[in-house]
Amino acid sequence: MQTQNEFADQVFDVLRFSIDLACSEQHWLNVSRDALAFGFTQTDISTAFAYAQRFDLKLDSDIYICLHYRSFDPSGPFRTLPAVSKFELTLSVNGTVIRSHKNGFDEPLLSQDEAAWNELSFA
Repeated sequence: MQTQNEFADQVFDVLRFSIDLACSEQHWLNVSRDALAFGFTQTDISTAFAYAQRFDLKLDSDIYICLHYRSFDPSGPFRTLPAVSKFELTLSVNGTVIRSHKNGFDEPLLSQDEAAWNELSFA
């Protein structure tokens, strides 16, 4: 039988893999799906400047896993930059972070994708 610590490590490893895959595919929704499948609760912590979600899972009175996702636009005046997506995953025991993983990606600039413009036709 698996202990709570072993289960927490397994959940952490699955989400770490899911985060890395999301970054290579440049799409975050699978990470959300995986976290919710493990029973995480989702909280919208968005601000006026960023879309942000927090996923929490308390496995025992002393084991806690937290996943943060944030997407924001770093552009400023006269600059067009791609939106940035960031993930942070932590596993805490007795309030001390024992494992953490961070990763992120720049979302593609669709307006600079000339293939999309070639599909437009006014003829």
